[in-house]
Amino acid sequence: MTTSTRTRIAAPDESESAAQLIQLGLAMDPEARSETLARLIAASLHDGPGTALYAFANGIGFNAQAMLDELNSLCVPLEQECWVDALGRHIFFNVKKGA
Repeated sequence: MTTSTRTRIAAPDESESAAQLIQLGLAMDPEARSETLARLIAASLHDGPGTALYAFANGIGFNAQAMLDELNSLCVPLEQECWVDALGRHIFFNVKKGA
């Protein structure tokens, strides 16, 4: 009796690369003033389509209160708490600027 094995080919997981880019970005820009860095953080933290962080990460919305509510409800590993803080600062800074 022969058994065939199917191998599913999936897209590579880029989460480790994103984490490295975020760490590097925060080392150079601890306040996350960069829109690109803030979007990368949001893309790494959001809970999927339909969320304010997803909309911000994809450039389709900036709902500061909804994003802050999402950030406040996140449970992240200790290593990612600085990401949440930096994104929160980015949101506050841009609301003050009138984004």
